[in-house]
Amino acid sequence: MESNFTEELNSDDELVTIDVTHEVVSDFVWRGQSFSGDYISRRDNLPYKSFAEAYTYVPVARISHKNGFFFEMEANIALKGRGDRDSDQRIQAYPGGNPIDLNKWANQIVTPQNYETIFYDPTNALYAESCNTSLPNDPFLNPCSINPIQIKPFAEKNGLARTDGLFTTFAYEMETRRLGTFTVGSWWYFKKDRSSKNTWNEYFIWWELPWMQGILNPTLQSFKQTSANTQAGYSSQYTSLSFGHHFLKDKDISVELTTNIGYVWVNNPESQKSGLNDITSTIKFIWNQYFLSLNHAHRPDINLYDNDKIYFRNSESNPQVLNFSERDGATADPSKLYGVSNELVDRVINQFDASDLIQDFAKNKLQSQMIPRNLFWIGLGMNQTF
Repeated sequence: MESNFTEELNSDDELVTIDVTHEVVSDFVWRGQSFSGDYISRRDNLPYKSFAEAYTYVPVARISHKNGFFFEMEANIALKGRGDRDSDQRIQAYPGGNPIDLNKWANQIVTPQNYETIFYDPTNALYAESCNTSLPNDPFLNPCSINPIQIKPFAEKNGLARTDGLFTTFAYEMETRRLGTFTVGSWWYFKKDRSSKNTWNEYFIWWELPWMQGILNPTLQSFKQTSANTQAGYSSQYTSLSFGHHFLKDKDISVELTTNIGYVWVNNPESQKSGLNDITSTIKFIWNQYFLSLNHAHRPDINLYDNDKIYFRNSESNPQVLNFSERDGATADPSKLYGVSNELVDRVINQFDASDLIQDFAKNKLQSQMIPRNLFWIGLGMNQTF
C-alpha cells in the first residue's frame, strides 16, 4: 500500500511544473510604454530618452498543469530612485502645491484684512480670505487653511516605489492537431500609483497558428480591457501578431529572436486614437539557464503616446503649458519645467505684450520635446524549472 501511494504521488508531481525567471532590465517597457524610464525622468527633471537607466527587477513564476491550465505571476520592482524627491523646487504648503510668493504672504501677515482667518488661495498662490470662512481656521479641518510651519520645499509623490506592479494570470491552453494551439484567460494588474492604488483587468485569447511552427511560430493575440483605465493610458483593446525562432535550441548556447507587432484600438476614451502601437523585437543570447537580452521597441504612430494619460504631470498644480497639441508628437520636457532658470524664462514670456495664445505657444515651444520614437533596453537573467 505504501509503495503504491508513493508512486501515485510521484505521478501527480509530474503533472505540475514550475518555471521561474529572474531578470534585471535597464527599463521596464511594456507595449511600447516606458514605465520606469519615463517615470524617473519626471522624478529627476531629465529629458525623456530612448535609453534610460531605470533598473527594474522583473521576476516571473508560472505554475503549469499537464491538462493545460496555468497560473502566472509577473512583477516589476524598481531598483533605482524609489524614494520621493522635490522635483518642482518650490516653497509650498503641501507636496505638489502651487508656489507661495513669500513677499505677498509676509504682507498678508503684517497687515491682514482679517487676522482671525488667514486662508490659502490656490489661484493666487498666497494667503487670502477667499475660502469658506465658516470653517474652522485649522489645517486639519479646513483644506484652505495652511499652517505657516508647513511652508517649505516638499518632496512630490514621485518615487519609483510607486511604479511597482504585479500581473496575475489565469489561463487555459488547448492544443489541436490541425488548428494550432489556443489559449484563453484573464489577467489582473495591481499597481501603486502616485497617490493611490489601482487595479485593471483584461481577458485575452491567443492563437498559435498551425503554419510554420518551429520556423516562425506565428501567434495572434487579442486583449480586451474590461473597463478602459483613463488614468493610465492603457487602450481598451490591444491586438498583436508575434513571430519567433530559437536557434540551436537543444544546445548549451543558443539564440532566440522574437518580434511582436501591436495595434491599439482607442488609446483612451478622451483621445480616441487608434493605430499601430509598437513593433517590439528581442534578441536573447542563452547559455544554459542564463541569458542576456537586447530589446528594441519602435513606436510607428507616436501620436498614440501624445497625451497626458501617459506623460502626466509630476506636480498636481503645474501652471506651465504641458501639451499644446495631442497631434504634434511632442510633450513637456521635464528638464524645462522647474528651477530658477526655467522660472526666469517663464516670467520673461509673461512680460511680452502679446495675447495669451502667443504666450502659451512660446512656452510650449521652449518647454516641449519630441517623444522618443524608439526605445532600447537590456536585460540579464536566469531561468529555473522545478
